[in-house]
Amino acid sequence: MKIFVGYDHRGVKMAYKLIEKLIEDGHDVNEPYDEGGENDDYPVIAKAVCEKVLKTKDSVGILLCGTGIGMAVAANRFEGVRAVLAQSEADAYFARRHEDANVLVLAAGYSDGIKEVASCNRKAARMVDTFLNTGYEAGRHIKRVALLDKIAKE
Repeated sequence: MKIFVGYDHRGVKMAYKLIEKLIEDGHDVNEPYDEGGENDDYPVIAKAVCEKVLKTKDSVGILLCGTGIGMAVAANRFEGVRAVLAQSEADAYFARRHEDANVLVLAAGYSDGIKEVASCNRKAARMVDTFLNTGYEAGRHIKRVALLDKIAKE
């Protein structure tokens, strides 16, 4: 399976750790957009990853930003992309099992001085492992997943 990874400046550190682990685990990892500078824009990064996922059979994407929210919103704008912002292994599991999610979005951590999104590299690695090692159940979910694409076209 080919894995496309994209991240903004808030996701750089976590992305590098995840990429290192994915490569150690023998995965084919590609970074279609990894500027990681102060002027990076998550919609551009999400687009680059989603386009690669849609064009590459048997591939998935992993997107990281501070909260994960922006990347998830941007990724789900693409017909055929089913992106999930996972906050637990169960989220990653059911997203793959029931929705056949093809993009995993993770929060890398962020604080605006009032509220904070905490992150943990070990937890993120476990969510990625769960996402990659869970198969699509199909069955009753086929109709629902097809409806997602139909609605996207309308």
